Amino acid sequence: MRRVPWINFSGYRIGQRLAHAARRFHRDERGQYLIQTVILLPMLMILTGLVIDGGWMYWQYRRAEITVSAAAQAASHAIDVEYFRQTNQVQLNLGEAWDVAQGFIWINQRGHMQVQGIWVGEDEIVVAATAYVDTLFLRFAGINRLPLRAIGRAYPAFGINREGQ
Repeated sequence: MRRVPWINFSGYRIGQRLAHAARRFHRDERGQYLIQTVILLPMLMILTGLVIDGGWMYWQYRRAEITVSAAAQAASHAIDVEYFRQTNQVQLNLGEAWDVAQGFIWINQRGHMQVQGIWVGEDEIVVAATAYVDTLFLRFAGINRLPLRAIGRAYPAFGINREGQ
């Protein structure tokens, strides 16, 4: 038998038995799958939850971003017709543009979006809104809703191929 240098007992049989038990302990592989499962399963569940919640949040953010961009684009078509006829220049009708943007968001919000502000200038409109996303897996961490801010900008223009044509 091979002598184990780190076991220094006066009795040879005790050292031999401890060495045999140590070798048997290192060879015994029972229960390794259980340990790997206990460690890896929660990590896999957390990763799956983050992927699902992340995809859901990105989809809701894109939906909010498209809504505010379309609202700004729709409001940019509310031009002051009398001013255009007199000067041949495009200028927004401030009240009508604000009403169009507000109405567009109100129709398309589906209860998950809140308008933070609509700023109408003579040549630009900016629509800002916050979409509230209900989480699926992050609820277990105490996060029930996440706010996502989206901003859309547009400006009025006229022409066939390029502005002013």
